[in-house]
Amino acid sequence: MRGGTEVTVDLKFTRHGPVLWQDARRALALRWVGMEPGTAGYLASLAVDRSDNWEQFERAMDRWKVPSENIVFADTEGNIGEHSVGLAPIRRNWTGLLPVPGSSGYEWAGFIPTSELPHSYNPAQGFIATANNKMIPDGYPYNIGFEWYSRYRVQRINEVLEEHRRRDHKLSATDFEQLQNDCVSIPARELVALLRHSAGDHPSSAEQLLLNWDATLDRNSAAAGLYEVYLQELAGEVTQRAVPRSLSSLAGNWSAYQVLAALSNPTSDIFGADPQDERNRILVKSLEAAVARLSTLEGSDPQQWSWGKLHLMQFRHSLDRAPEAASLTDLGPVPRSGDGNTVGATGYSRDSFEQVTGASYREILDLSDWDKSVAVNTPGQSGQPGSSHYSDLLPLWSEGKYFPLSYSRSAVEKVQTDKLELEP
Repeated sequence: MRGGTEVTVDLKFTRHGPVLWQDARRALALRWVGMEPGTAGYLASLAVDRSDNWEQFERAMDRWKVPSENIVFADTEGNIGEHSVGLAPIRRNWTGLLPVPGSSGYEWAGFIPTSELPHSYNPAQGFIATANNKMIPDGYPYNIGFEWYSRYRVQRINEVLEEHRRRDHKLSATDFEQLQNDCVSIPARELVALLRHSAGDHPSSAEQLLLNWDATLDRNSAAAGLYEVYLQELAGEVTQRAVPRSLSSLAGNWSAYQVLAALSNPTSDIFGADPQDERNRILVKSLEAAVARLSTLEGSDPQQWSWGKLHLMQFRHSLDRAPEAASLTDLGPVPRSGDGNTVGATGYSRDSFEQVTGASYREILDLSDWDKSVAVNTPGQSGQPGSSHYSDLLPLWSEGKYFPLSYSRSAVEKVQTDKLELEP
């Protein structure tokens, strides 16, 4: 119904799936694995939950269809594993990135067997790390995907875990709490190293601020705030040089990885006849622009700058547009550490530094004693506005802290505050 008037819509389907668009001569249809039989989202979780060992877990992976996930495994005997799984079609003569004729020659040739999807069990390194990164090894024979999340997060996880292993340190839940909230930025390290070379023997005060920084994106850090604005300025400058103007509106700015790769190995096609000197000039020029922009945003005194003044998290309820509802339903803003490239992921959009992605829920499971597990959610234990529990977890979440995730009945009874009994 629209404005009290009934509207009839014709939905069209082909043997490949629903029609998304059409003109007088052509139609664009979508074939998606989620329309195959037995692909209800997360349905195989029921089988995963009943698994007692790796063999049963692997049988459950055979049933996992949608969505594609990197699923980790651990048991009380000390075994660990991972399987990157999901229904993936085999395309013999095209990639799936662009539309193809629906008449013939481009049909799916079955699906990649689960056993041939990336997986590992008790790897030699002694741990498994995954952070939405590319799990497909080089030379993999199938086309599964072409875009993955930043490699920097898993790189930092590996770095921390390798250091613990080198020191023969047995990891505790507290260690993993720190790791889940880690906001050390590897791209910041790389950028500072480049700046150190271009700054010369007499760095400016802004250059000194970054050169003396430990690359930690703490919400109270002035250097972290300057770095984030600086990276945006550099991304705009490098992308403008690298991407044809006719495509710039479609491509958007390059990622931190692409920008740093170009700056680390300056070439003439991007930086002109003297690429290294031009790269150094851009590093200095973009930092000056970042200082001017941050001064506009936070004032001219660097002592008053901080990343958290720009990088905020606002919890907005879908009903907050009703009269006077926002004061009851909305929470924040909360200053945040990190960004989209840190382990404690707090990604922001191109148009604003406000956090738009990241983990609302975190947990650490202790398989030696389930009652020692911890977790945190946000903003509260209750979803009922006005409840005392509506925002009770927000301070914990914001500070990177956790509550006990009690498992046994006796442990639960020790920490419970309310008991809800449901009767037929």
